[in-house]
Amino acid sequence: LGVAITTVVVDNFFDALVTGGSAVAKMNEDKLPDGAKNLNAPKKEEMPLGIGTGSVTGSVVRGMNRLMSDNTERDCQCEAAAVFAAYSLGLPCFAFQPNALEGAALVLESMGDKPDDNDQFNLQGAMDSLASDAGLLKVLIWLMAPVAMELSKYPQLMASEPREAFGFLERLANKSQYEQSALEGALPVDSEETDAYLRWALAEADLLLRNNAMAVDELSEALAGGAATVGDCVAVLEEW
Repeated sequence: LGVAITTVVVDNFFDALVTGGSAVAKMNEDKLPDGAKNLNAPKKEEMPLGIGTGSVTGSVVRGMNRLMSDNTERDCQCEAAAVFAAYSLGLPCFAFQPNALEGAALVLESMGDKPDDNDQFNLQGAMDSLASDAGLLKVLIWLMAPVAMELSKYPQLMASEPREAFGFLERLANKSQYEQSALEGALPVDSEETDAYLRWALAEADLLLRNNAMAVDELSEALAGGAATVGDCVAVLEEW
């Protein structure tokens, strides 16, 4: 507890502590030992973990806000964005809170078996495979939809998590390392291309939601009003 309190004080009052300490040291310079007279206070930029800039406690506060926040309207807006994106993109999944694990499982399951001319089901499954550039980008748009919705309405993310999209690509990359698959040609090759994938997906998700703002708002209101199943959501989207 003492370390935590000290960290908070130093992180937020670094300049005041340094200024006050320097003034006290100067006033009592004649009483200081010779070895301490030439010592200088550390610069803020040289402090570990960004201590002294307020970033450490700021990160803690933001994390606590995410854990303790309970904003039904915001949650429903993010859930509506995810459901609308999945439905619009034709994804066979309507999770209200999309995550990296479910996204990766969706892609791997869509790969299925190789098509058989005598098996129409397998042929259709192969045609719908998400193991391609276009397929991965569809899933990324779905993962980024809640983020795009929240960014369009609030200054800080509380109900959505942009790292899920990165985690999705990371899971698939780890999977492709151990077996030959169509994923090898679909996944980004480096961090720069990964960043481009994520930025593109966020921009497309934002455009999709803005172009269909009325439908998404109606879906959000339905969720807030008690619509709890995928069927309820589809009924709202199809105006049944």
